[in-house]
Amino acid sequence: MDKNSKTVWSNTAVPQVAESKQVRLWRALIVAATFVLLSSALLFMPFWHMLEDQARDSMTQKFLMAKDTHPKVVLVDFSDVSIQKLGGWPLQRSQMADLVEELIGPLGAKVVGLDMMFPEAGDAVGDARLASMAEHGPLVLAHVLDMEQRSTPIKVGVTADKIKAPQLFSDQWAAVPSFGYVANHAGLRNARCVGHVGVRLDADGVVRRLAPMVKGPNGNMNTFAGAILDCGLPTKTQTPVAAPAQIVQGQPTSWRLPFTQGLDAFDSVEAMDVLDGAVDPERIKGKYVLVGSSAVGLSDYVTTPLQALTPGVLVHAQALAYLLDNGSPKPTSTLHWAELLVALCLSAVTWFLWHWRKRYATLWGVCILLGWPLVCAFAFTKLVFPWLLFVPALCLGTLLSLTVFEYKMLRDIKQRALLTLSQFVAGPVLKQLYDMGLANSLRPQQQNITVLVVDMRDYTRHTDEMSLENIAALTREFLALITQPVLDHEGTLDRYSGDGLIAFWGAPLSREDHAIATLNCAKAMQAALAEWNLQRKAQGLDAIGMRIGIESGSALVGDFGSAARSVFTAVGSCINTAARLQELGRNLKCDLVIGPHTAALVEDELLALAEVEVKGLRNNLQVYTLPPATTTVSAAV
Repeated sequence: MDKNSKTVWSNTAVPQVAESKQVRLWRALIVAATFVLLSSALLFMPFWHMLEDQARDSMTQKFLMAKDTHPKVVLVDFSDVSIQKLGGWPLQRSQMADLVEELIGPLGAKVVGLDMMFPEAGDAVGDARLASMAEHGPLVLAHVLDMEQRSTPIKVGVTADKIKAPQLFSDQWAAVPSFGYVANHAGLRNARCVGHVGVRLDADGVVRRLAPMVKGPNGNMNTFAGAILDCGLPTKTQTPVAAPAQIVQGQPTSWRLPFTQGLDAFDSVEAMDVLDGAVDPERIKGKYVLVGSSAVGLSDYVTTPLQALTPGVLVHAQALAYLLDNGSPKPTSTLHWAELLVALCLSAVTWFLWHWRKRYATLWGVCILLGWPLVCAFAFTKLVFPWLLFVPALCLGTLLSLTVFEYKMLRDIKQRALLTLSQFVAGPVLKQLYDMGLANSLRPQQQNITVLVVDMRDYTRHTDEMSLENIAALTREFLALITQPVLDHEGTLDRYSGDGLIAFWGAPLSREDHAIATLNCAKAMQAALAEWNLQRKAQGLDAIGMRIGIESGSALVGDFGSAARSVFTAVGSCINTAARLQELGRNLKCDLVIGPHTAALVEDELLALAEVEVKGLRNNLQVYTLPPATTTVSAAV
């Protein structure tokens, strides 16, 4: 029995619908469509990019920033203390020249970069000394190139026209056009090394990216850090260009600065100490020196992933340190092909696991959610910067689409199952089955039940001379009469058998009083029949009789059939026995015949009829009926 029941269940309609090829194809199409739409949305959604940047900022702060002092970069700081001691800002031009000469000469700096502009001339001697060092020495001046197109362009000072051609970023990066500038005065226009210090803020006001090259009025200009490195290379004069060129299609224009150094990772000396000769030459010799200001009054602060208020010179120090340690950065695709490929592979695995074992797919999604940040953390330590949220979002999105699709499919199956069961079981029973879960309720399982088989007595005699319409009307009325008590007593209607029906109690909702409920239903049927016959008699029609057979036992109850058609029914010897007892009522001249197994389960005092031989059974059965006060014994067949 177990083997057969297992085979029957494997062919039932519900599993076949759930795992059919068509369903698997739809599932795959849903996953593919979700992946394409979600990846397209994430790649081009500004809000998502902002979330991704903020997540990578957090990862940067935890796993990337070096704490050790960088060996090649030194900051010279015009702090509030230095500015106050040196006489206030702006500094006398001769003092600035003294500072640069001290750094390049006695202290032996490799290159000095001034992260400040001099749009107005100062004292002639100081300007001449600075101009000479800018034209012939390792001194890098700064320009701010305005990359925003404004109704009135900003043009302050005179841009340098003999600057070195960019070499560090020239091969793979395109130049961003500029529309204005803040430059130095005309006396410094012959400077050989100039870098742009302008930045563009992201949507949340944070500086994360630099333009490696910007198209100025007199040619391409390096970012400040790149200009510092290029300044030590052989001179290559930029060819003047009359008008800004357009961006080269396909080439990147924005470099995401990794911020690999912590805030305290650079040796910093006070400007006043340099002018006083109080700085150990070993701190400066052979190093790249950035001269800037942390003075609050000068407002040279920006927001970076490091902290809310970061001195602007530290941004260029970060870029310089990265370039010194790693060389020119390679542009990355804006479409993030590597992350797309990883997400595609992980989503495919999710689909296969869902098709195999849904709980494994859910566990896989949790592993992706927890594991991908660890992969990103390791990658960050290797200066590889994958998107942190993109891959989990795609994978969890496909998993969610599978969940929604599965929910809809199961809901449709439940609705079909409910529609099917509603034809066989009473409303209260159906509600309890739904609460318990239809899948378990439909699965064939062994249960103890009581079966009731009822048939119209003398159906052929009653319908022999009737028209087809009257036969159909009589049959409908009789079946309605005997069906309602089954539903009222929360029984399960198995099937109609021509002019009768088969019903059972104890399944799919298990109950201890299944035998008592069956007898109560039989009594209700007899009462309903008696009332109906009174109506027929008043209409001058013949009375209708019926025979009922009842027996209890174990049966296999559930959804049986194939993918094409299935039915909720019971299979067991007690069903056949109840049908035989109904037929024996003809010979016993009794409308209600009760089997011995049912009699053993009821407390009512039953009337013993006889010991009868039942076809298909080896031993005779003692059968019973209700006492004459509660049942109808026929006088004739």
